Parts: sequence; C-alpha cells; structure tokens
Amino acid sequence: MYRILIVDDEVSIRTMLLDYLEGTYEVVTAEHAEAALALCRERSFDMAISDINMPGMKGPELLAEIKRLYPATRIVLITAYNVDDYVRLARKSGISNIIPKTSPFNFTELGSLIDGLLTGDIFGLSRYMLPQFTRLGTFEVRSSREANGIREEAVALLTEKLGVAGDMRLILDEIITNAVYHAPAFPDGTEKYEEFSDVTLAPAEFVHLDCGYDSEKYGISVMDNMGRLTKGTVLYKIERQMLGEGVLDDSGRGLHMSRLFSDRMIVNIAPKKKTEVILINYFSPKYRGYKPLYINEL
Repeated sequence: MYRILIVDDEVSIRTMLLDYLEGTYEVVTAEHAEAALALCRERSFDMAISDINMPGMKGPELLAEIKRLYPATRIVLITAYNVDDYVRLARKSGISNIIPKTSPFNFTELGSLIDGLLTGDIFGLSRYMLPQFTRLGTFEVRSSREANGIREEAVALLTEKLGVAGDMRLILDEIITNAVYHAPAFPDGTEKYEEFSDVTLAPAEFVHLDCGYDSEKYGISVMDNMGRLTKGTVLYKIERQMLGEGVLDDSGRGLHMSRLFSDRMIVNIAPKKKTEVILINYFSPKYRGYKPLYINEL
C-alpha cells in the first residue's frame, strides 16, 4: 500500500483528505512543516501533499526539502489561493502539480492525479474521465494538410453530440500545430520541420487525437510519440506567457492558451517516448474558474 503524507495547518482539510484517501492508501498527517520533516525521518513516503501557506516553513520550501532528501517521493501542493500566483515559485521549487481547494472539493480529480503519479499510469484521456466515459472518435494527423480537417471533425463531434465545444477549435489549432512542427527532431535535437511549411510526417511522428465525454465533462487528448518536452520547459513557458514576458517568444503560446481557455489542462511526459496534452471542460460551473497545475513527468 502506498504511503501518503498530508501537511496542512487546517484540521478540517487534513481530516477531509484523510477520510477520502485512507483505505486506498496508508495516510499520515502533520499540521506543519517541522512535524512533517520529523515524520519523514522516521519512515519513507511515496507522496507528500502540502498546503502552500502554513505557519513557519511554507509548503513549497517543505516539498523542495522533502524532494532533496528523498528524491523518489512525489510532491503535490494544495491551496485555497489563485494557483497562477505560485507558478514561478513552483518552478523554482521543482513542483509541477498544484491542486486548488475547490468548494465543493473535486475528489474524483484528486484521486485520478494521485493514482497516476504513484503508479506511473498517466497517459490516456479515459483515465481522467468517469467510468461511464464515452469515446466520440480517435484521429491520426499524418501531415500538416490534414491538421485543420481533423480539428474541425473533432470539434463537430463534440458540438453535434453535446451542443458545446467551448474554445476547443482555437486551442486545438495551437496544440496540433505544436505537435506537428515542434515535436519531430533530428538526433542532435534540432527541429526537423519549418513551421507552417507543407509537412508529411513519418509514421513515428503521427499525432494522435482522442475525444469523448462523461456525465460531468468532455475532453480531447493530443499525443505525439517524440517526448521532447520536459516538465521544466513547460513550467518556464507557462510562467513567461502568464507574466507577459513571453509575448515575442516563438513557442509557449499554445500551452498558455490551453490552460487559459479550458477548465483543465494536463500535460503528461514520458521523456523521449511521448507527450500528451489533455484538455477538459466541465458542463457545470462548479469546477470552473479554478486553474490547477497538472504537469506529470515519468
């Protein structure tokens, strides 16, 4: 059984998370960083989940210290504040997952995140959906000429079945373009194709799309088989765009727009194997407005 450490100065939050997670995991709680570090010296933990603002040592510093001392421990921040305010701090601390304390709390989303981080099973749209997930279609982009048509077909499927597709057309244009032109590379790491040129992809470079829905949300996955992105690069690009420092950057806009115009953006990375961007929108407004940070790297 995986062992999880929960650190929060609010007893109600510690109790809520303990009640939800115990039984599936061995869960230990602490009310501040000093108690958490003492527990870490006594036993090993597979994951540490910490609040951002606590008396004494803050959450980012605590998790950075736990990661330094115990590199195998997965780390997650949780906060009642605006996640965007902590992206730079998260990057400097090596933290790529920040969960907002929504009201009501999204336990399904939390459970999926924790399971994926602990097991390494992070890829695929279906694992982020409820069990009654309905797949609307899968697609394969084999050239730049096919990209627009496939994007329109995926958006049409969502619109015809659900009556809504949000800003998926705009977001997909950026994400598919990035996958087609920026994922393929030569052995020395230089990009293989010039952006906006007429490109026919090699079979190993095909871009894969999956779209579907469940009772509370719909989503689209865009995946390449290159795995060239890194967690640090994604955090850096998001931070620069979010703070207005990356207006003239050649890349990063697609990730920023995806996070801005979807309820959830999840980036999954298996280095040198594959990269996946998952975009999710909820039907109900109860989980909108909260922008978690979900970047998972194996």
